[in-house]
Amino acid sequence: MELAQIEQLVRDGKVEYVKIGTPDMEGVYRGKRVDATYFLHALNEGFAQCDVLFGWDIAENVLPNLKFSNWERGFADLVMRPDLSTFALVPWEEHVASCICDLWTESGEPVKLSPRYLLGQLVERARSLGYSVAAAAELEFRLFRESQVSLREKDFGPNLTPLNPGMNCYAISQASADDHLLGRIARMMRDYGIAVEGYNREHGPGMYEMNLRYQPALVAADYTMLFKTGVKEICYQMGYAATFMAKWHDQEDGSSGHSHMSLWDLDMERNLFWDEEAEGHMSATMRHFLAGILESMPGLMALYAPTINSYKRYVAGTWTPLNTTWGWDNRTCAVRVINNGPRAIRIENRVPGADANFYLVFAAMLAGGLYGIERKLELGPALRGNAYDPATIARASESGHIQALARNLTAATDLFEQSEVAREYFGSDFVEHFAATRRWEVSEFERAVTNWERRRYFELI
Repeated sequence: MELAQIEQLVRDGKVEYVKIGTPDMEGVYRGKRVDATYFLHALNEGFAQCDVLFGWDIAENVLPNLKFSNWERGFADLVMRPDLSTFALVPWEEHVASCICDLWTESGEPVKLSPRYLLGQLVERARSLGYSVAAAAELEFRLFRESQVSLREKDFGPNLTPLNPGMNCYAISQASADDHLLGRIARMMRDYGIAVEGYNREHGPGMYEMNLRYQPALVAADYTMLFKTGVKEICYQMGYAATFMAKWHDQEDGSSGHSHMSLWDLDMERNLFWDEEAEGHMSATMRHFLAGILESMPGLMALYAPTINSYKRYVAGTWTPLNTTWGWDNRTCAVRVINNGPRAIRIENRVPGADANFYLVFAAMLAGGLYGIERKLELGPALRGNAYDPATIARASESGHIQALARNLTAATDLFEQSEVAREYFGSDFVEHFAATRRWEVSEFERAVTNWERRRYFELI
């Protein structure tokens, strides 16, 4: 919105509080609520935010030995400066708006560890080469008939009550049965300015997929964060709970976060991936871009799969990729090429789970793609057949370079630290900080005793 519109909303009493915040390393929208009048008065100075935002884990345990945020620095303030283009009324809360902020140091420097800053810089790098970037996320998530209290009483599972107990993938009747919640989510998002193009029951109890409309990449990341936050808020208000965990239960499929991307001209009028005369209508730009995504994928896996739980999703035959393959409309591959029209041609990256930080997902795709364009990488042949079949992969590897993807966070973090693409496009400070946060995540898990261990060893060992 324009500032004058916001001022009018405040004067008219339509906005009393504003939720201001920014994504942390996990993509969680963190910040505070401020009085709307104070919001207007403090726009020029910005709003103080403790730098612990990047100094703790998702459970809010402070990490040791971080350069950016630590006890020695005293957890100083950062400055949140609202991006007024993101200001929007929150339909499920009375007289409340939200506004995403960029982060600055008190000395006036941008916070270069910020996921939103990193994606914004890569978008500008693409523009300098003549490209606009469009992106969108498809998010699968689970819904439960649980409250924040009952989740804790049941220790978060495994015996939670799903919104809908059947599998019922694509079943219209079952989706209709749940529309008191899903329909409200879709309509509230529409009124929030986030277009949900469609949604359907997915392959699991209480499981749904909602597809967000493509947008400029930074807007797409903003919308994905706001969508995930909004789904949780609406569910809690209605007595339900939602999770975007990659794999909530070991006996059920995981939740994907399929990510779409294409390059356009600077006026967003022509999709530069389309070439009428080329094989499959794939332009040379698209081939280089896709080659870069595939080449960089193992090294950037920690951005696509950032948690311990992320790797529980990568199981053969469960619609989740295990290697750096691509194919024409092939859902067993890491990248599915969709080429059904000059505006719709795009790359679908099937590696990320719904648990990922989509600022970093889109940044990883864009970094890899630009790497491919800038170095004119050659794209190997498309995979024909089943990417889970070892014989198929062995044959394909004879004519193309196919790499296995990491199967745990330790291996992915090792590759991330060694990645040439990560250091060139994200900077060494971010690489070292993000790697430290992932190693902390691993060390926390290694100390944990799980239900699986109790079930397996308690009685007989």
